Amino acid sequence: MIWDNALLVGNQVLILFLLIFVGMAARRFRLLDEQGVHQLTNLLLVIITPSVIILSFQTPFDRTLLQGILIAAAFAVLTHVVGAVVGRACFRRQPDGRRRVLTYAVVFTNCGFMCLPLLDAVLGSRGIFYGSVYIAVFNIAQWTYGIVLMAGSQQEIKLRRALLNPGTVALLIGLPLFLAGIRLPVLPTRVLEYVAAVNSPVAMFIIGAQMAQVSLHRIAGPVSFSLAVALRLLAVPLIMLLGLMLFPLDRVLALSILIPAAAPAAAATAIFAGRYNQDTTLATQLVTVTTFLSIITMPLLILFYDLFV
Repeated sequence: MIWDNALLVGNQVLILFLLIFVGMAARRFRLLDEQGVHQLTNLLLVIITPSVIILSFQTPFDRTLLQGILIAAAFAVLTHVVGAVVGRACFRRQPDGRRRVLTYAVVFTNCGFMCLPLLDAVLGSRGIFYGSVYIAVFNIAQWTYGIVLMAGSQQEIKLRRALLNPGTVALLIGLPLFLAGIRLPVLPTRVLEYVAAVNSPVAMFIIGAQMAQVSLHRIAGPVSFSLAVALRLLAVPLIMLLGLMLFPLDRVLALSILIPAAAPAAAATAIFAGRYNQDTTLATQLVTVTTFLSIITMPLLILFYDLFV
């Protein structure tokens, strides 16, 4: 059973990465340009991902699920705190601009683009149900601590964007429907299902198109780069895995917490680095390398959980 689960996870991750290569090919053969990637990103963030989240909350109310939401939120906060503490401790002697990018990559994961498709493939709608809570915490942390980290000033914080963004708005719509036991009519439900169905390919195409602009053979650097990659893909997830092992959690809930914690560096690492005049080359390389390596590390961490929990 354990090895069947491992094979399933490996197959699903491989499928996602093949979709990434399709996105890379589309960019390399100029079927997608920078404007097209930007438009696809907006479509994913504003329409597709919120549809996936709202749809995941169309499930009968259950106190166990409500308790799971609270646990997922607590672990999501803890994951960001662990990343911030570890990053600050490991990179405090780095030059200021480099320290900010390295720490950001350790703290913030690609929980939206990368995790929702994987959660859906491996755990189904229940995984997205819990995973959407992690995304809400991520969005709040990104627009508060993330901005302070990159900009170096609290004046840059956009509290409105932290609380009112597509991810949190979708949660604010879906959660009350779940709590009240309200099921949407058939017609809007079918529309949401059609929109949600393109989440995985669109997200992977975007990641692939972004990665196509980075030459892997040029990636080299000091130990701090490799350390950031190891912290993001191994150290922080393993710390969270040890924490999960202390509690008798349902497998779906536990993996819905572990998978976002084990995801590669957030695409926003490069976006925020550019916005606040930090090292965009370093940021893009971190996103690219962690994304490629996560095809190995994420299934291994899930296998480790299944073997020892």
